[in-house]
Amino acid sequence: MSKYNEIMEHIELTDEMRERIISNVSAKQKRRRISRMISAALGAAACIVVVFGAVTVMKNTDSMNKKPDKPTVNEQLTSTPIVDDTLTYGGTSYNSAAELSKDFGVEIHDISKLPFDVMNASYSIMFDSFAEADYYGKNGEDCCFRVGKDTENITGEYYEFTTVETEKLSGIDITLKGYGDSYHIASWVKDGHFYSVSLSRGTDKDNLLEIADEVMN
Repeated sequence: MSKYNEIMEHIELTDEMRERIISNVSAKQKRRRISRMISAALGAAACIVVVFGAVTVMKNTDSMNKKPDKPTVNEQLTSTPIVDDTLTYGGTSYNSAAELSKDFGVEIHDISKLPFDVMNASYSIMFDSFAEADYYGKNGEDCCFRVGKDTENITGEYYEFTTVETEKLSGIDITLKGYGDSYHIASWVKDGHFYSVSLSRGTDKDNLLEIADEVMN
């Protein structure tokens, strides 16, 4: 150590050398600080992931154990609608077509010429945009009848149908859509309102036109 000190005493540092040394030391210290910051950040991130995972597990467990506040879709279809009950998808249900018509402001009648026996029906106003009557058969058949507030298409059906035809009924153009000889949708505009009738199983053209005529008149 004495020899080292003796040698260092004879070394003279110029201003340029001093500045270079200080610069190198500062850069090294800066790199060390950055490295420590990165390590700390990674450690914190790992803790956050662990905490978030624990919270998610607790939340999912709580959701599984908590009884739903509202009935499921299947429960809604098999139960009697309750007036002014807010539905899961932003709608209000009614007990009959008459009650639905009164609140919606457009006359709506039940459909009697459906190609299946109706076992249950529901009536609702959805998103304050259209009225909907749904009819359900015992073998899974269903019919959805909608009336819009205006002329906007509210069928909710955007499939690539192979059959698309237009028929005249009471002076109004009726658009029919389906696959081959099986027709699933009839839609038209009357008195400033968009109407549509959709059948899950489809039917022949004459029956669908009969349904449309019943709804129109």
